[in-house]
Amino acid sequence: MKVLTRDFGEVEVNEEDIFTFEEKIYGFEEYSRFIMIYDDDFNGEYVWLQSVEDSGLCFIIANPALIPAYKPDFRKEAMEILGKGTYEYWVMMVVKDNIEDCTVNLKSPIIINLDTRKGMQLILEEDHPIRYNLFKEGKEK
Repeated sequence: MKVLTRDFGEVEVNEEDIFTFEEKIYGFEEYSRFIMIYDDDFNGEYVWLQSVEDSGLCFIIANPALIPAYKPDFRKEAMEILGKGTYEYWVMMVVKDNIEDCTVNLKSPIIINLDTRKGMQLILEEDHPIRYNLFKEGKEK
């Protein structure tokens, strides 16, 4: 099927490329179907989380490996909602004109079950910043 995207034009995807969000992205509860678009230029550090339902809705998510000390505990709650399987988790970015001012949300990661093709956004019980500066030695904003 073809999906119109905000940043990449029309892309061809298979139905199995679509993730259904069981727990919706906060503030965007009416959208539940997303694809992940990888750009080889970013080596898996950043991904576009594109809505299948609205071509204008797209989030930039960052690989949490960019923040070595960030190890959230989400498996129990994710397994209850998304089922058993292989998980990836990502952090939502707020992209600014000046790249050094970009922040990521460590409090509410995006969790993806690669086996069930389900996703969710989870608010962690742990104390993590909502605006963590990714490029200025992790200073909170």
